[in-house]
Amino acid sequence: MNPDFIPCKTEAGRQRLAERASLPAALRALLIMVDGRKSMAALRPLAQGLGLAADAAFAQLQQQGLISQPAAPATPGTTGPSAAQRLLRSKVYALDLAARMLAGRDEALRELAREVDSESSFQRWLDECTAEIGRRADAERADLFRQRVLLNTA
Repeated sequence: MNPDFIPCKTEAGRQRLAERASLPAALRALLIMVDGRKSMAALRPLAQGLGLAADAAFAQLQQQGLISQPAAPATPGTTGPSAAQRLLRSKVYALDLAARMLAGRDEALRELAREVDSESSFQRWLDECTAEIGRRADAERADLFRQRVLLNTA
């Protein structure tokens, strides 16, 4: 099996584990470690540590329909975080930075942040944060806040 492939448990594999159906202990432990994130290269030493012949063990799990192998190898770096993940990271970063720049007087901005659920609402909230920092501190600090947040979201 290609070392770049990332095997995933099938529904049958999850069901077999849930029912504690009969599988040899080492094979069961290996099936538990298949999580859809580890590549074959990472799983092989784990299988060998369990005393299994790695390729034979994975072949057996695949033949029994307990794991599946994606059609294409995983290519690191081609899939980034989703838009929702990027938005969440940006919001958390901006909240932390606003709290620091406002010395903890950011309660109103935290409340408004709860309504941020899209890029456009994030931009409106960012405008409000920038204005609030400008009112409580100064325009230079507000500009610095906006620049740092925008650099972090790029």
